Amino acid sequence: MEDEELAAYMMAERELVQTFTAGHRFALDDIDLIHKKFLGRIYAWAGRYRDVNLSKGGFVFASARAIPHVMRDFEQRILRVHSPCREGSVNEIAGHLAVVHAEFLLIHPYRVGNGRAARLLATLMSYQAGMPGLDFGFIGSRGKEFDRYVSAIHAGLMEDYQPMAGIMKRALTRALRKIRLKKSR
Repeated sequence: MEDEELAAYMMAERELVQTFTAGHRFALDDIDLIHKKFLGRIYAWAGRYRDVNLSKGGFVFASARAIPHVMRDFEQRILRVHSPCREGSVNEIAGHLAVVHAEFLLIHPYRVGNGRAARLLATLMSYQAGMPGLDFGFIGSRGKEFDRYVSAIHAGLMEDYQPMAGIMKRALTRALRKIRLKKSR
């Protein structure tokens, strides 16, 4: 992330943590708000669905015309089932985060910032579950870990969320480890 985007991301996270309570069930308006809080200072269209078709690395995302319908389905089938994210084991929480994360990224409703908005949503959901957030620092923007992340997203096409659950578990575990280290000092 560039400096401007990183600052916007961190500011959005601080603001949104105050907005969404532990018992909040995420809805489409919330997803738009997350995107707008994150990128609204950079792009006037932040928080609005894209009106162009997109693909990445040969993978074609949902058509722009279908996004409103696909997102309503995402809200009904995914967000209503997996949020609010309740306290549980790291594996249970990682499982909920994985489904929401993979399904959202397969839709790719915005022109840019989908991955970062999805990671911000996952972080907010982890806070709901009483966790200290997520540490995605191991993924990067290229390389072996990034390739695993992309493969985990693609596995969601077959409703195989185990690869993404492994990534979410690792991000949760890293965040928990950081908290423990701070407390031990």
